[in-house]
Amino acid sequence: MKRLSVIIPMYNVEPYVERCLRSLLDQDLHMDEYEIICINDGSPDNSREVVIALQEDSTNIKLIDQENKGVSMARNIGIENAAGKYLLMVDPDDYLEPNSLKDKLDIMDQEELEIGITGYVILNEAMEREYVYDPKYNTSEVITGAEYFDKHQKGNSEIRDPHRSVAIFFQTDFYMSNGLLYLSDVPYLEDEELMTRAMCLANRVSFLNHPLYLRTTRPGSATHSKLLYTEKAKNGFLKAAKNLAEFKILNCNTDEQKGVVNQSIIHFTILCITPLGLVDYIRNYKSLHTSIKKGPLKKLDYTGCSNWYIMSAKFYNFSMNVFYLKWMIHKINKSIKIRIKRLF
Repeated sequence: MKRLSVIIPMYNVEPYVERCLRSLLDQDLHMDEYEIICINDGSPDNSREVVIALQEDSTNIKLIDQENKGVSMARNIGIENAAGKYLLMVDPDDYLEPNSLKDKLDIMDQEELEIGITGYVILNEAMEREYVYDPKYNTSEVITGAEYFDKHQKGNSEIRDPHRSVAIFFQTDFYMSNGLLYLSDVPYLEDEELMTRAMCLANRVSFLNHPLYLRTTRPGSATHSKLLYTEKAKNGFLKAAKNLAEFKILNCNTDEQKGVVNQSIIHFTILCITPLGLVDYIRNYKSLHTSIKKGPLKKLDYTGCSNWYIMSAKFYNFSMNVFYLKWMIHKINKSIKIRIKRLF
């Protein structure tokens, strides 16, 4: 068995994917020890050709072609074809520090971890370091995923991109035995839905110090597009919230587990509402209320959540209109504070 399978979905990333792959080849592992699985998600550019050219000298690069189905389905195909003891998700416009994999895999082995969370660096469009996540936790502290969330993530608004699934090592047996595939038709924050389930189920989780992952800021990527404001995104948020509500009933036995899942259910539910401007909210209120305020999302459980999510759920449970009004006031106040700050 190989030590690691790196999963890379590709769509319109021709200018970036070679840098990503070369960083993965510049590692302190023998080529036979790991594989790099590139999934060509029906990309219309030459991303596929870039991979083929690199395959000539790198036998550990694999290429899978499929019709365009989105990043979630591309990752799922890669995971299902993985032969490594561990999995690592990497976005093709990002890259890794050289010689950074072996040390992390050694810790995964030594501590028998199901999930190993690493630090990361966010680069701005000028490729300058804009944010570094490297909290220096105790690597020997092995706890459950629910405990990790409660201790290190819940209520920590300083963490940027807290819901990512990149820069995280997963034990493949744990991953597959729990059916931890990405949910289809969730085009935005699909990572959060999966990571919520993973952290809820994991019994052996730790932080692996020293960042190895460099995240770039790319115009046109899903994170920086207007996808959040589309009907497709809203339907995806709704699907994610309902899937997690069902997951909670079947899998959550402790208050800590419920806290992990409840917070994401609240997050996805309110994301169906908050991107709407006032006119769109009024125009779509009836259909929005019908689609959201029924079934498991009629009342939101806020057990184990941080204060902001508790407050949001309470307003939502009282009235969707009251929640929206409070959100608009919050948004206006935030905008005023930003403008004042710029003046001084």
